[in-house]
Amino acid sequence: MQFGADLTLFNGLEEAAVAVDAEGCIVFVNAAAERMFGYPPAEILGHDLDILVPERRRMDHRRHVDAFRASPARSRMMSERRGIEGRRRDGSVFDAEASISRITTAEGDILLALVRDVTERRAREARLLSSEQKHRAILETCTDAILLADAESGRIVEVNAQAAVLFGCDPADLLGRHQSELHPAADRKRLTRTFREHIERQRIMVPDATIQRDDGKVVPVEIAAKPTRIAGVLTVVGFFRDVTHREERERALIEAREAALAATHSKSTFLANVSHELRTPLNAIIGLSEMIGGEYLGPAGHPKYVEYARDIRDSGNHLRDIIDDILDVSRLEMGKVVLHETEIDLEETVAQGCRTLHRIMEENRLVCRCRLGPGARRLYADQRSVRQMLLNLLSNAIKHTPPGGSVEIAAERLPGGEIALRVTDTGRGIDPERLADVATPFNGGADRTVSAAGGTGLGLAITKGLVERHGGRFEIASRPGTGTTVRLIFPAERGRPDAT
Repeated sequence: MQFGADLTLFNGLEEAAVAVDAEGCIVFVNAAAERMFGYPPAEILGHDLDILVPERRRMDHRRHVDAFRASPARSRMMSERRGIEGRRRDGSVFDAEASISRITTAEGDILLALVRDVTERRAREARLLSSEQKHRAILETCTDAILLADAESGRIVEVNAQAAVLFGCDPADLLGRHQSELHPAADRKRLTRTFREHIERQRIMVPDATIQRDDGKVVPVEIAAKPTRIAGVLTVVGFFRDVTHREERERALIEAREAALAATHSKSTFLANVSHELRTPLNAIIGLSEMIGGEYLGPAGHPKYVEYARDIRDSGNHLRDIIDDILDVSRLEMGKVVLHETEIDLEETVAQGCRTLHRIMEENRLVCRCRLGPGARRLYADQRSVRQMLLNLLSNAIKHTPPGGSVEIAAERLPGGEIALRVTDTGRGIDPERLADVATPFNGGADRTVSAAGGTGLGLAITKGLVERHGGRFEIASRPGTGTTVRLIFPAERGRPDAT
């Protein structure tokens, strides 16, 4: 047929070419069409074009073809409308794009359609659309302001709604601005330099930036950003977080801490001054009561006067101990404790502590055990402080251990080289809710813990302060009814080899 002679030039096309006559019958298909639709020429030539169109699309397809026939146009891109589909020989359907042209031949006009299978492209577009929708959803639901800037030019190309809120303007007003224009003039050079440096490092984190709103207000922000390729273009995705409230909270915390430190210092100064004022008349009371009780200047008269004088002396000594504790706490809180460090013999220090409290232990029918492990007999520390810490722990243990109980003193070198001085008793123990506060001076929990046994409740606070002054730490473990263990752990560098 003449049609074939006129159309053979379309055989070399990669696109499928299908020609129909005035009746809508197929008069030509090229090799690409055979592959696309799966029909050999013998099965398709002479058939109505509907054979290549899914049944649900045929009526719509005929209407568009008839409209083209009636128009003066020589060609039309049918891809201007969506929903074009092709039907293969096996009945499967695929997405298609087509253009249609009018060709005049000796036998009359024919219509030539060039068809492309766009199934994969449509799938990619659908995935891209879904990705863009997710991208937009993320942008708009994020509580941070998000700005996307072209990495090369530094200009803003996209923003979310929260960015408009942060900068106090319409989103469109931010587009096209240079990233440096987001910041106050005084900050621009630094942040532009940081912007460039961090692009090279593939990460931007500026915790102390500021932005300038359209109304001129400067707002502190934290910026986190990362360069990434979007559609082949290197883009910086930046997250801007308004930290105004956080900075206000931080300032409030700093002010509260400073106020607390000032109050503590004032309290310590007051206590130190009052304690010193109390010691002067107290020393006179103790001295005079000792003279009367000892009848140094002659008989006191009635024997009861001697007994009363000794009671006054004992009460004065107890009050002096309390004042000394308060002074120690004040000095620790004010940082006025000076350590006179030497190499001390822990074994001898422990023995002295036991001798000092031996009579009280006997009166309370308590058993005292001492155990010093290898490598834990010598310590570089302040002799007076170590003795005071040990006596505080022993006194505390004795006060809280009922008759028939035991107190153990131990020293050991820990695996990391630290020296641990430990005092364990079989006393009444401490309630868990009070345990965290027993070493806090002037604390209600600590006061309740010692109220039954007497004392100021400052011994553990002083001990904790002294061991920390040595660079060590204070640890306490206790269970009601089973006893308490306190460990003073000194840094490894304070340990010294045992004497040989």
